[in-house]
Amino acid sequence: MTRARFLSALTGVLTMVIALLVAPSAAGATTPTATATATAGYQNTSGSQSAGTFTNPLSQHGPDPWLTYYNGYYYLATTTWNSTITMRKASTLAGLATANDQVIFNLSRPNGAGTMWAPEFHLLDGPNGKRWYFYYTAGREPYDLGTQRIHVLESAGQDPMGPYTFKADLLDPNQDNTWELDPSILQLNGKLYLLGTYYNGSQPMFIRPLSNPWTASGTRRLLSTPTYSWETVGGAVNEGAEVLQRNGRTFIVYSASHCSTPDYKMGMLTYNGGDPLASSSWVKSPNPVFQRSNANGVYGPGHNGFFKSPDGTEDWMVYHANNSAGGGCDMNRSTRAQKFTWNADGTPNFGTPVALGVPLTAPSGE
Repeated sequence: MTRARFLSALTGVLTMVIALLVAPSAAGATTPTATATATAGYQNTSGSQSAGTFTNPLSQHGPDPWLTYYNGYYYLATTTWNSTITMRKASTLAGLATANDQVIFNLSRPNGAGTMWAPEFHLLDGPNGKRWYFYYTAGREPYDLGTQRIHVLESAGQDPMGPYTFKADLLDPNQDNTWELDPSILQLNGKLYLLGTYYNGSQPMFIRPLSNPWTASGTRRLLSTPTYSWETVGGAVNEGAEVLQRNGRTFIVYSASHCSTPDYKMGMLTYNGGDPLASSSWVKSPNPVFQRSNANGVYGPGHNGFFKSPDGTEDWMVYHANNSAGGGCDMNRSTRAQKFTWNADGTPNFGTPVALGVPLTAPSGE
């Protein structure tokens, strides 16, 4: 082969190699090189992602996340640990990572003025039709754990970002003698219930009937007590109850053990019929359903929520976790999301928490 022909052939090969390296991946796919790099723990901080994919985290400082998809947008609220309530929105899950947090409400009342955490917003029937009801935990400033209680706002219309007005303190009518945290809503058999956690020496979960989205119609009832060894690491804790319903079945997925430990994890209750206010109507799974992955560098995954893909065909989970076993119960916990599936017996299969930076296929319908 002449020198000229050799150089020409070499140039052609190099051109093909360069084209392969810079060509974008197909939607929902990654190149072997990208996958191997991500698996090794690489974190994509450039903000650039292939079409049809996203990478975690969705918020670098986003503990206690609540995420929903509504009318073409994802909406995300997380703990702020101050006197503001914020929310971000984006048309894609990937877009949430760079969306701005917007202040939607400023807390200024003597009780419930600051240290806002565990926000959730639910579209429920009110006196003027469906409205968003925004539930949160807050107490007196400076930080006073004993005053932390559950409060609720009401939207003026059907925009999840408000505007909102203060609606009520969701206090227990008979047992307002301790803090109550982590509000969530259960709708079952045509009735409305408030879920939460409180302190009685350990930290069990409660259920309380509601006559409307902001009014209790009875005192709290014990829902679940931390008894298994995996529920008592660093402290006996059941908290962050979240409802998951499918094919006529109702589950409550909750967080167990103390949030300051890498063994913060998720357990599950299954409704077996009967009175939802009776703890005997709920069966606790003997093993955790989602927990740390040392291999993937995910520690203390918990305080989750659930949402549907834009086309309604997929089930997704949002949760927070730490990047190291030494991570604590603070604002450095980041928001992550991943799809989950269902077992043959109709129970959810949450799998293993995915490492940061790994490209994941975006929710169906984006």
